[in-house]
Amino acid sequence: MEKLTILLLVAAVLMSTQALPQGGGENRLKENIKFLLKRKTAADRGMWGDCDDWLAACTTPSQCCTEVCDGFCRLWE
Repeated sequence: MEKLTILLLVAAVLMSTQALPQGGGENRLKENIKFLLKRKTAADRGMWGDCDDWLAACTTPSQCCTEVCDGFCRLWE
C-alpha cells in the first residue's frame, strides 16, 4: 500500500510539473504575439516619437511633431 501511495504522489508531482509550463507557455506566447503586433517601426513612429514628421497629412496640430498643421505637418508657421 505504501508503494502505491508513493507511486501516486510521484505521478501527481510529475503531472503537475508538466502542466505548469504548458499552461503558462500558451499565455506567454499570446502575450508576446500581442506585444509584437503593437510595436511600431521607427518609420511608423516618426523621427521624434509617436507623431508625424513634416509633410505628413494631418487634421489637428497634435498629430504633428512640430505641432504645426496646415493640412500637412509643417516645420514652422
